[in-house]
Amino acid sequence: MDNVRILRGYSKDEQKELEDAKKFMNCNDLINNITSYRANVECGSIKDKYDAAYTDERISIIKDILDFYIDDATFTEPKKYYVHFIKGNECSYLNTCFDERPLIDNNSDLMGLKTKFTRDEVVAINPKFVPFMEEVEDDE
Repeated sequence: MDNVRILRGYSKDEQKELEDAKKFMNCNDLINNITSYRANVECGSIKDKYDAAYTDERISIIKDILDFYIDDATFTEPKKYYVHFIKGNECSYLNTCFDERPLIDNNSDLMGLKTKFTRDEVVAINPKFVPFMEEVEDDE
């Protein structure tokens, strides 16, 4: 899951079309539908995006679709967590420096400290930290 790209720049309609196409259509058919001159109602938003793009952008769209089909790309970002060791103590959060050295401080990401981690990142630092993970709220 570490090498999965996050696809950006796709509208909700385009995302839904790709997700539906992945369930009900093979990749070759989807590529053919969006690259051909005939319109396809099932993939209208993606086809419009492809038709409006320049050559390099079209290649990127095709690569995105191929990666999405083989699960090397997704639209969702992994959840982020704080690692909070002592409840009630605002200076007991896991941080990492620019050199990825861990330290304990608050959960403010000032001064270039990293304070939010994916589950995989926490496990890579130390699997014993998993019980101390607190999900980061969307508005933070």
